Amino acid sequence: MPHLLKLPKNLVGRDFVVGDIHFKTRELHRGLQALGFDRSVDRLIAVGDLIDRGPGMLDGLKLLGEPWFYTVKGNHEQMLIDAYRANPHLPYSAHGARWWMSIDEESKPMIIAKLESLPLIIEVETAHGLIGVVHADVPAGLSWADFTRGIDNPQFQDIALWGRERIKKHHRGGVLGAWRVCIGHTWIPQALRFGNVLALDVTGGGDGSLAIYSVHDDTIYVDGKAAGLDQTARLGEQLAQLEQSLTALKTLVSGNKLIESQIASREAEAQAKQISSAWLNIADEVASTQQLVNALHGLSLLSGERRSAKLEELQARYAGTPTGDLLIRLFSAGDA
Repeated sequence: MPHLLKLPKNLVGRDFVVGDIHFKTRELHRGLQALGFDRSVDRLIAVGDLIDRGPGMLDGLKLLGEPWFYTVKGNHEQMLIDAYRANPHLPYSAHGARWWMSIDEESKPMIIAKLESLPLIIEVETAHGLIGVVHADVPAGLSWADFTRGIDNPQFQDIALWGRERIKKHHRGGVLGAWRVCIGHTWIPQALRFGNVLALDVTGGGDGSLAIYSVHDDTIYVDGKAAGLDQTARLGEQLAQLEQSLTALKTLVSGNKLIESQIASREAEAQAKQISSAWLNIADEVASTQQLVNALHGLSLLSGERRSAKLEELQARYAGTPTGDLLIRLFSAGDA
């Protein structure tokens, strides 16, 4: 079956990309509603791992038949396929797949066939450029074109379904030949940006809202609110754009093109204001991060009841935030 699905430019609506859903359909629809998602014209592309762990089994499977929904195959889909093909009668329930045991035996072949038909890669044409969607990763140093051409290679397929190197090693080189590449698979407390690669799995199938990337806005949202994406990469892009604008403005001024120069000057001024705003956001983030680092350092110097009290104070301060979720995962009740 084809491993690559190409979607043409959406001329009538907007496109969105969502992180690993894991049957969390309530959170999905809440996030889409907050963004004013219009099923008649908008499209949603998922990074895979639609199944397992979450409670919305029926609603999740129904997504596979919606004309506005597209998804690549994730490792959870592949694990279920492999288990079924090895033994159709096996009561498979690993990795949060207990739902499979409740499926009627006559329906299982149809579900497996649908999951097998999912592509490993989706390409989306947009006004900004090409967007690639793959579940886990693209081999480091490989261009998008070489990746898609070589996707029949089992090694490429393994990285597409299971790769974690980019996030684990914090590679920021990006993927040449694509405007954006969206991935999931590896849980992170908040959406991250590695060059032009957007990592969107912010729940890992656990508690919390899903991250949804708006192509039109080039912004990641959580419940309709812009998430704290890696602002330094975005600032770098804006600075490069401003440099190009200033170079073009200089050329227009040298050519005595007054009207064109005035238009270009206003555009450059608007870009400068965006950069100033982005810098203020970064400064706030740096200050907040330093405050957290200082608090964790202080926590490491404490023990016993004082350490427990300080940890409770930190968890209360960051409750309901990605940082709060990270603190809960890092420090179990027994550790406190």
